Amino acid sequence: MKNLLYILCFCLTFSCQQAPKKDKVHEADIENQNYWRHLDYLIQLKNDVAKKHWQEFGKKDNYQPVVYYTHEGTYVLHPNKHILSITENQKMDPLKNVERIKLSAKYTDTLNFNFSTSYTDTDSTSLHFRENVLYFQSFDLTKDLIGIKDLQDWSIMVIHELFHGYQRAVPQFKAYYTNLDIPGGPDEFLGKYHSELAWFKESIHQENEILKSIWIDDTDLISGLKAYDSLRTIRLERIKNEFGTDIREAEDYEILMEGHARYFESLCKRYLSEHTSDTHLLREEDLALITNMFKGYDIKLDKGLYDIYNDRYYYQLGYNISMILEKYLPQYKETIYTKEHNFNSYLETLSAREEATVP
Repeated sequence: MKNLLYILCFCLTFSCQQAPKKDKVHEADIENQNYWRHLDYLIQLKNDVAKKHWQEFGKKDNYQPVVYYTHEGTYVLHPNKHILSITENQKMDPLKNVERIKLSAKYTDTLNFNFSTSYTDTDSTSLHFRENVLYFQSFDLTKDLIGIKDLQDWSIMVIHELFHGYQRAVPQFKAYYTNLDIPGGPDEFLGKYHSELAWFKESIHQENEILKSIWIDDTDLISGLKAYDSLRTIRLERIKNEFGTDIREAEDYEILMEGHARYFESLCKRYLSEHTSDTHLLREEDLALITNMFKGYDIKLDKGLYDIYNDRYYYQLGYNISMILEKYLPQYKETIYTKEHNFNSYLETLSAREEATVP
């Protein structure tokens, strides 16, 4: 009996020593999971467009931790120490040398639309505490939530957010925006005026129409920019006088952040209209999700990019300004974010020209 107990104890001890660790998730090959293949595809597309149009953006696959929602659970790529310390998670095999973890089931969300880049320096319980974190959903989950049907369309949505990560990773720009106060966020601080004040909305409409006409219809650059600046100044001063609030700096920031990310969306669409995207990372079933929706794409007809349709008017103002700069002052790319924190100096440079010369 004594020998039998000894043998049982030995077997139990050996079994415990040989038990596989439960703190690591071993996923099958990446090719067997479409949400990883789709992610790889959009990163390749982003880098191909960046190589041609914005090289700094292509130097890294992404510039911040990424929270990736799927039907099967929620993952984090590039988790920082804060995320690792406040979450229940399991390690996974690296994805192309990128560290990744799977969060516990309480982070699974298949009901809400999560597409944003977020930051807080006050809420230590948040995943995005003191570092920008990108949140987005797999193609399949996004399709179920908002009906998107094309893999390239989804990719461009994600790339918009990846561009925010690039913007906010520039050290000089981060030093600026971390000290910028936008109480309640842009929807509350800016959007409410557009929603509640008819005169504010009308001015925004006129400002946007002027900007559109400069790059779409080739109206006079100098007189157009001066008219835009005059209308905008009157609008901002009226807000200051009637509400005691100066929204200029916050609006400058949102015009740059959102307008410029939307501008990179347009670069992706134009790229796809001229090039075949690299699909070597995809499987046959994935190729059916690419409908070549950007074949014959005409940027001047893409009203979804330049026409205002909700209270987030700064997206369109910034996009139209970006298109003007592409046309008349392409060298602005050399100093944006590092030396300039908004578009103002570039518009002032163009307004000061004695005559506009189309490149």
